[in-house]
Amino acid sequence: MSKESVARRLSTLSEHSCGVFRGEAATASGVTPNQLARLTKEGVIERILPHTYRMVAVQRSPEQQLHAALLWAGDLAAVAGRSAGERYRLEGVHAARPEIVVPSRTRARTEFAKVYFGERRALMIRTVNGLPTTGVEATLLRLAHVLDDEAFEIACEDARRRHLTSILALRRYLERHARRGRPGVSALRSMLAALDPEHPARSTLEVLTRRLLVAHGLDGFVREFPLAWNGRTYRYDFAFPTRRTILETNGRRWHDDPTDYERDQEKWSVPGRHGYRMVFATWDMVTRRPDELLRDLAAALAA
Repeated sequence: MSKESVARRLSTLSEHSCGVFRGEAATASGVTPNQLARLTKEGVIERILPHTYRMVAVQRSPEQQLHAALLWAGDLAAVAGRSAGERYRLEGVHAARPEIVVPSRTRARTEFAKVYFGERRALMIRTVNGLPTTGVEATLLRLAHVLDDEAFEIACEDARRRHLTSILALRRYLERHARRGRPGVSALRSMLAALDPEHPARSTLEVLTRRLLVAHGLDGFVREFPLAWNGRTYRYDFAFPTRRTILETNGRRWHDDPTDYERDQEKWSVPGRHGYRMVFATWDMVTRRPDELLRDLAAALAA
C-alpha cells in the first residue's frame, strides 16, 4: 500500500473525530504498525497519547484534543467537568484542557487531560454534539466542586434558565446519587438552598446583584415580583414589599425601537402607581460602583 493510500485511509478513519484515531483502529483498517511508524517519522501523523494519533494536516483545536482524550481512555469514557459544561454551552464555563470521566476501576492517568473517576450509573451519560457526555445534573455536581461560588451560580442559573434542569431535578439527583464525601455535594446543596426555587436569574447581572445584596445582609427580597396595571402583569427582579421598594437590573441601553421604548416606559411607570420606589442596578454599578448602588438602595428602603 503506497504512502498516499495509507494517509488517505487514515484521513477517512479520522474524518469524524477531528483528525485523531486509535492505532488499533488503523490496524483493523489494514494499516500496519510499520506504516504508522514511518508516517510518524515523516511528520504525516503525530502520536499525542499512547496508541492515539493525529493527522498533522488537521489544525489543532480544543475539540480535537477532546476527541483524542476520549479515544485514548476507551469506550466507557465520557466528557465531564468543564468540558461537559462547554458542550452544554453553560455561561462562563471554559476548559483549559480536556476533562473526561472514566469508570472508577480504570487506572487512567495523563497530563494531556484532567481525568475524573465515577460510577457510570450516577453519570447519566448522554450524547451531546456527537460525544458521550455526563448528564446536566452530574455535570453541575462536578462544576460545584471545581468552580468558585460565583462562577458556579452563573452556570447553574444559565442551565435553569434554558430549561436544561431545575431545582427539583437537582434535588432528586442528589437524593439518588449523593454520598458522603463526594466532591461537590456540599457546595451544590448550599447553592440550591440559596436560589429561588421557581425563578432562575435571567442574566449574569441578576446573579451578581443577588450575591451583592446577600453579602450585605439584604436578603429579604422577593424575586420576579408581580405588579398589575390595566390588565397586564409586569414582573420585577428584586422587590422589598414591606418597604415598598423595587430594585431592577438594567443590563441594556434604552431600545432604539420606539415600540420597545414605549413598552419599557410603561413597565417602569407601574411601580410608582402602586406606591413603590424604583432603584436601577446597571452592570457598571454592580461591578464597579457597588457602594453607590447600596447607598441608593438604602435611601429608598429608608424613605
